[in-house]
Amino acid sequence: MNLHTMKVVSQQTGLSPHVLRVWEKRYEVVTPQRSDSNRRLYTDEDLRRLSLLAKLTQAGHAIGQIASLPCTELSLLHEKYQTAEGQQHDQTDAALVDKALAAARELDQSALEETFDEAFISFGYSGLLERVMIPFLHKIGEYWQQGIIPSSAEHAASNVVRDYLTLAARPYSSLEGSPRIIVTTPSGQVHELGAVIAASIARKSGWDVTYLGASLPSEEIVGAAIKRKVKAVALSIVYPMDDPALSSDLLRLRKHLPSDIAIMIGGKACANYQSIIEEIGAIQVSSFDQLRNTLDQLRSPS
Repeated sequence: MNLHTMKVVSQQTGLSPHVLRVWEKRYEVVTPQRSDSNRRLYTDEDLRRLSLLAKLTQAGHAIGQIASLPCTELSLLHEKYQTAEGQQHDQTDAALVDKALAAARELDQSALEETFDEAFISFGYSGLLERVMIPFLHKIGEYWQQGIIPSSAEHAASNVVRDYLTLAARPYSSLEGSPRIIVTTPSGQVHELGAVIAASIARKSGWDVTYLGASLPSEEIVGAAIKRKVKAVALSIVYPMDDPALSSDLLRLRKHLPSDIAIMIGGKACANYQSIIEEIGAIQVSSFDQLRNTLDQLRSPS
């Protein structure tokens, strides 16, 4: 059974430690266990229940009216809310993505940051990523490949996203003893936004992240992984999509990396390197949802 500290629960639910304590004392929403040092420890079911309560109170429900409901009823209530609000959210999300694209086309980095601020305030960190930033990045990549926007616009937007996510992820500092992960792109892979987002998601999931930037040789990755005593290495492969040197670089990485360190590989170019990914026994991650699930599985005790 997984047990989570109050800090992890606060990070994953968005509820402050103060609110958690009040809800426990006043409404008895959960009854956490205690460590030997009397620190609160929450089960996966506690975390799920608190996540639902957080989402429903953000949607306008009073905690006093829903605190005693079982998880099954909370889930149904949340599903009804999502169905009712889904269309409106889609319209809002699309408008913010379009606003971000317009700013990127004009090379207006200030306007782009303001759009991300608007999304952050409206949706929170996860909503910013999932509902605005990731769709925006997909569109920017498509426009650049199709010649709709110049490289300068793509590079300017990429810099804003990287810097914004780096700052936005600061509140999700890791706890002592959190599993460690290195995130980077292999040598020759120059597009790093997928890696930046993966690093942000890992931080939000409670990992101690070391982000190494783009295009790092396998020997450097191995050295950093050993020094940091990591549990996993996450690589993003986006461009170029047909690098003949990448296969040998990945082979060297797996050869020299300790066998108990997992390798995760994601990015839209993965399909072109399928055979080598399978050969080195790496975990192929096809979506950010799968990345979260994989991170959760890796951090669980074997």
